[in-house]
Amino acid sequence: MATKAELTERRRTTTGTKEHRLLTRGALDQYRLVIACVRGNVSVRETMSRLLNDVIGEIDQPPVLLFGPTAPEDLTSIPINSKVGWVTFVDGNVQSQSQPGSAQLISPDNILEVNLFIEQAATGESNQVIMGDFLDNMIKSATSPESFYSFLCQLASRIRMKKRTAVLVIKEDIHDRPVVEMVKRFADIVLEFRDQEEEGALTVEMRTLNFADNIYTRWVPFPEGLKPLSTSC
Repeated sequence: MATKAELTERRRTTTGTKEHRLLTRGALDQYRLVIACVRGNVSVRETMSRLLNDVIGEIDQPPVLLFGPTAPEDLTSIPINSKVGWVTFVDGNVQSQSQPGSAQLISPDNILEVNLFIEQAATGESNQVIMGDFLDNMIKSATSPESFYSFLCQLASRIRMKKRTAVLVIKEDIHDRPVVEMVKRFADIVLEFRDQEEEGALTVEMRTLNFADNIYTRWVPFPEGLKPLSTSC
């Protein structure tokens, strides 16, 4: 007969297995808007790299990548023919501009141009993925909560009507809680990642808030068999 500790560990493993299925290739294709929230020492860059390589992976249409604090060159595994935008400031004030062979620069406070880039870039089949951490810069540059809310409404509606999948990563602990909750409000699924210290070593835990299927899980650690997310910034 299994001991209480063994039963607890078995339940923990089962829950963890369900969590990690969402990090396998193609698992997120059925959802429209996925928000990945990272906090603490978990790296946004490594989170995006893992999602891009292990979850999005080999798809028919190259993804549309829209970066924010993460620079395009920080990701070394960008698929060929991907359309890349970089929502950032240069010298304090930059107008939208295209640079042949590189990312298109867009000012974070130019909501119209961000919408236009997504509209023009996401012209492939319905399984085309939009991914990036551009929301971090847009949140910080928004003139008002109302203007940012309006942008989210337009973005979510466009994604759903065109049957795209958007995987957007935000650094949760640099924003006010009401803004984070606003972003989560539009999601089908929220993937949350945090670091925990165990016996002097940093580990990564995750949980899922699956609003689409009404499934919510508790925090579970990554198993030994999965490559841990880097805790470098």
